[in-house]
Amino acid sequence: MASSTFDIIIVGGGTAGCVLANRLSENEHYRILLIESGEDLTNDPRTNVPHWARFSWLQMPTGALRQFPSKSTVTLLMSSKSNLGNRTNMVPAGRLLGGSSAINGFAFLPNSKLSIETWANLGNPGWDEEAFSRSVGRFSLATSQFAKNPTKSPLQITIREEDTEWPRVWRETLATLGFPLAQDTLTSGNILGSVMGGETIGLDKKRSYSAKAYLNTNRSKANLTIWTKVTAEQIFFKNNDSGVPTAVWVTIRNSDTGTSKSVFADNGAINSPRLLELSGVGNPKILDPLGIDVVVNNPNVGEHLQNHPLVTVTFEGRDEEGFDTIDQILRKDKEALSKAGAAYAKGFGPGAKSNLNVLAQLPVEIDNQLKEASDIMLPQYPDPSTSLIKTHESFVRAVITSPEEASGCYMTAPGFLCLSGAGSFVPSNPGTEKYFTIGIHLAHPLSRGSVHIKSSSTPLSPTDISIDPNFFSHPLDIEILARHVQLSEKIAMTEPLSRHLKLDGKRGPGMPKAGGFADITVAKEYVLDRAAGAHH
Repeated sequence: MASSTFDIIIVGGGTAGCVLANRLSENEHYRILLIESGEDLTNDPRTNVPHWARFSWLQMPTGALRQFPSKSTVTLLMSSKSNLGNRTNMVPAGRLLGGSSAINGFAFLPNSKLSIETWANLGNPGWDEEAFSRSVGRFSLATSQFAKNPTKSPLQITIREEDTEWPRVWRETLATLGFPLAQDTLTSGNILGSVMGGETIGLDKKRSYSAKAYLNTNRSKANLTIWTKVTAEQIFFKNNDSGVPTAVWVTIRNSDTGTSKSVFADNGAINSPRLLELSGVGNPKILDPLGIDVVVNNPNVGEHLQNHPLVTVTFEGRDEEGFDTIDQILRKDKEALSKAGAAYAKGFGPGAKSNLNVLAQLPVEIDNQLKEASDIMLPQYPDPSTSLIKTHESFVRAVITSPEEASGCYMTAPGFLCLSGAGSFVPSNPGTEKYFTIGIHLAHPLSRGSVHIKSSSTPLSPTDISIDPNFFSHPLDIEILARHVQLSEKIAMTEPLSRHLKLDGKRGPGMPKAGGFADITVAKEYVLDRAAGAHH
């Protein structure tokens, strides 16, 4: 590939990189290059068709390597050994145009008003709830009028009609427990309670994601160049007139690519620190032993990594009309797959949706033990001059002590979806039983980890990157998530949902017998044995 010069180079054609290329290319005076190390699979059914994409997501990371070309999904090893009983989690990362938005579970989940306002108050003007709601309001539901409104975002969002009884039963059960039905979650900031969540699936019943939505209509622009299957190995810097190091070119395999304006390292929470450290931007204590010259001394690079611990609880369901599950599809039953394929061809059925959109965002009851722990561990009124960490802790305190704020995110699935404890899903049990799964992840974890390179060689293999989310290093995280596990069993044991489950029947691996999670120690042990990272 010949050397070239551009005004702006965007390294990483993932979820954000595609949007950035779209926006910046609106100025025709800028010559823009978008670099992506993976392939362009925007026309590949394994990415687009929910039926195939769901298999990849549910069976990750091993399933992804079967469903997608081997170079399009990278499996990274995420270690949090000290807190998870020496377990190592495997984490899939989207190495293709569109990034992880091309391989995720289709969920589109807006944030709460409190979260957005807190972000603005930390010194981010223009990120307040009013401005955020206007921006989110540009997303429109995938209806027949979608293409006729140029003011709307090109990303298509679908909210499914209730074609089974599960959404109704879930909603009524939560109402029995006093939880509301969330209203207008896209723009109101009111996310508490049960909700039919949005899915990133378009009118054509295919995945709507960053590459398709933001690049497909812009590829013909004369000022936008897209290189795929090209890995950026290093950013080079030159001091400007003020002596400040400024990125001037990017090295890729067998080529240097220059820029007169800006380089955006936009390749995600894992690979942005990787590229920066390889380029000499980071902590000298990490770079010096690897023989990397320090260009910018910034010990924050690769630090403060946040991931959301996720656990699943699975119950055997009753075989009843209206309570269909995807268990036979997960078992790869030929008849079930054939029926799903035929239904998808007509635009409906389990193959045309995520089957993960019956949701809730819920608080937990503050018992004396949790109140005492939060009083000791979290500041109530931090000094404005305190660190960002202390300010965030105060925000989390406000969340967990309020019955109007959600500390746990619930995602249900009509089928056997059990985490193995290694970040992948347990294979479905043979047979014909039906199952119902509740996945819960911590909305606002306090624990922070890190991601750093372990080698100066390029390209780095997944084992050359040390990823440690440091799950449960903050002791309050396990207290909160364990109580959400308790709440999930309470939901399952409450009418009308309990009527459609076999509470004394088969359960997910590692789960105690009915009522066993009432013991907080049992709930904590289950979390430590089974938790994995929710985001990739």
